[in-house]
Amino acid sequence: MLVALGLWHGGFAVATAHAQASALGFIDVHTHLAAGRGSNADYPGAVEEALKHMDRFGIRTAIILPPPQVGENNLYDYPDFVDALQRYPDRFAFLGGGGKLNSQLHRYAEPSSVTQEVKQAFTEAAEGVIAAGAVGFGEIASLHISHMPGHPFEYVPADHPLLLLLADLAARLDVPIDLHMDAVAEKSPTPTRYAGGHNPPELPATIGRLRRLLTHNGKARIVWAHGGSDPLGAMTAATISDLMDDHPNLYLSLRVVGSRAPPANKLLAHGRLESRWLALLKRHPDRFVIGTDSFFAASHLKGTGPGVEFSKRNALKFKANRHFLSLLPATLARKVAVENAMRIYRVHGAGPD
Repeated sequence: MLVALGLWHGGFAVATAHAQASALGFIDVHTHLAAGRGSNADYPGAVEEALKHMDRFGIRTAIILPPPQVGENNLYDYPDFVDALQRYPDRFAFLGGGGKLNSQLHRYAEPSSVTQEVKQAFTEAAEGVIAAGAVGFGEIASLHISHMPGHPFEYVPADHPLLLLLADLAARLDVPIDLHMDAVAEKSPTPTRYAGGHNPPELPATIGRLRRLLTHNGKARIVWAHGGSDPLGAMTAATISDLMDDHPNLYLSLRVVGSRAPPANKLLAHGRLESRWLALLKRHPDRFVIGTDSFFAASHLKGTGPGVEFSKRNALKFKANRHFLSLLPATLARKVAVENAMRIYRVHGAGPD
């Protein structure tokens, strides 16, 4: 079920179109900064590191967002890095809420604990995110599998009262929500690869709850993150196609990984594009964006925390994304690379190809 570049069409014109797609720059809608914590955090250094990668790999604009965090201590969010981004207003935009909003969401995971006072505080915090210049909310977690120490397990259902409230706010404020929700079709044991550590022995079904979130407010743009690198096996092209057919407000950011990476339902295998993904992209060409989930670490930052470890994979991810775009028909490639992100997030794409 793989489509090779040379098998689509013949002729010089088609080869030229694919060469142009290969050189196409892209907007990366899902990136993070690893800067350290507290008074020694170096967000300007992380931003400079981001620019080096962006210029090298043709990333026109990067949207920075805080990872989905839980707990009370050491949380960070857009106020920590927005000043560093303002040095390069043509290259960066940001989402907010991965610290403050996500931690509130999981603090009140039990729906009965969500009082009117909790909703009011959540609303005020969310409105503050957009008033500060964020182009949306994120990264917000429904189901978030733990991959390593320091990388938390998180779960609230996608139709949790505060997520429904956030959908209403996103619709009213005309901004998207970046949603991390690992896909589980039916309640099932946690796969052996993720057993132990922070993860529970059993995982809840998530896809039905996502449907309810999408139905709740059809004007809320929900960008489901990490398509094409599924840790659990249920985020298939067929499932996404069914959801997109039924819910025009569902979008997907693609996290393209190399053939040796362990996730399931990958877009690429052996350097070729999986044909079921190609059919889905052609069916809904306006609903996909690139979100590499890269971490840009300040150059002096050391250690073995998740951000630093993930930052070591950046070059491989960016090469895989550029190769993926080169395999798409030129018009579709430009939509996925640039045009869809400009429309969904209301950002420009003025950086270099």
